[in-house]
Amino acid sequence: MTMSPQTTQTHFDGVLITIRSDKSYFEVTEAIESKLQRFSITRQMEYMAHKNREGFEAYVTRITAPSNYTIFFDFEQGTAMRLAGIPIESKFYLVGNPVIARGLFQYTGAAGLGAPVRVSVSQHDGEQTRIDVDQPSSFFSQFPEMQGSDVPGRLDHELVGVFEAVA
Repeated sequence: MTMSPQTTQTHFDGVLITIRSDKSYFEVTEAIESKLQRFSITRQMEYMAHKNREGFEAYVTRITAPSNYTIFFDFEQGTAMRLAGIPIESKFYLVGNPVIARGLFQYTGAAGLGAPVRVSVSQHDGEQTRIDVDQPSSFFSQFPEMQGSDVPGRLDHELVGVFEAVA
């Protein structure tokens, strides 16, 4: 017997963290990219293909040093916005640590909605640069099954601290 899909809506209180900086957009993005190393999906796949957990964990330790976090992905959006006449610089990052993320995924696969964490850096012409991120503990509160995880609070402190330091 095939069951029909079930759709639910979960309401939660979200908190947006905005860090403003007098540094230019380019200074902030350069600081982020010099502080956080880039994660290699190709390297990850090599470790997975060889079922090499220890090697993978050692790679994560190396690639996340010294901040404990890495850039999984970035997407430059400002150029397309400027082409449309919107005077803004904008870049989106996915940032995290796959070993730390285990403390989220052990509770629910839906952790993938917020891990890695989404970070937006932008600057409208003539304005301050801003770094915006959903507060991890607030974001993950929408998943009742994650109540036992200490990772969201850890991300609030550590990951937000990384972005405060570069601002």
